[in-house]
Amino acid sequence: MRFVQIDMLPSGKALVDVDKITHAVSEGQGTRLYLGAQHLDVPHPLAELENVLAGRDWKDAGEHGGAGFHVR
Repeated sequence: MRFVQIDMLPSGKALVDVDKITHAVSEGQGTRLYLGAQHLDVPHPLAELENVLAGRDWKDAGEHGGAGFHVR
């Protein structure tokens, strides 16, 4: 299990088990995450969610990518 804290709409935060996410759909300015039969609306676009699921910063546009490796 890998948990991520995510902002949710209309306001608040949720602790989400990444392994339980079945799919995600763009919804207005954000995304609707489906966790089995339940859903969660978040104010982040799909690109930002992909960054978090890959272990990167929300706003990383790929310029800091290292395939999971950190440069020291």
